[in-house]
Amino acid sequence: MATKTDILDAARSVLRRGESLTLDSVAREAGLTKPGLVYHFATKEVLSIAVMEYVLEAWEVDLTKRAGADPTPKRRLKTYVEHALATDFDASDLALLADVRVRETLTSKWTQRMDPWFGGELAAHPNACAARLIADGAWFNQSLSLMSLDSTDSAVVLELAMRLIDGIDE
Repeated sequence: MATKTDILDAARSVLRRGESLTLDSVAREAGLTKPGLVYHFATKEVLSIAVMEYVLEAWEVDLTKRAGADPTPKRRLKTYVEHALATDFDASDLALLADVRVRETLTSKWTQRMDPWFGGELAAHPNACAARLIADGAWFNQSLSLMSLDSTDSAVVLELAMRLIDGIDE
């Protein structure tokens, strides 16, 4: 019998292939019947939220590992930018866009969990905004396979973003 983690992995596989996240597609990918899937995730909305939280958990594990103990707001923002420019993303990393009917809920949960990584009180500073837009653009572009940077170009973009953040007075 598939575990919740198995089902969430199956859901990410469905999203990676660019398919719609449906109970049927995830059940099929997980090797379950639809009632078997519904036992764990009663509705598509519940599944969508769980998938986004699963993606967020993986992001937070990586961010926390990169940031070290008790990072400053500036270090947290740098960590987010590093993560966005150094991680291999795919379409499943855009899980917050997976279901338009619960997009408001998904966005709210995403914001609640990710806001601490955007620099806290520094987030409104123009340099922080620019660095975040660079990071978000890199994440979206790679997730959608729109534009990829080779390691040299990625390092240059990362350095530019870090200079922006270094220009913020704390």
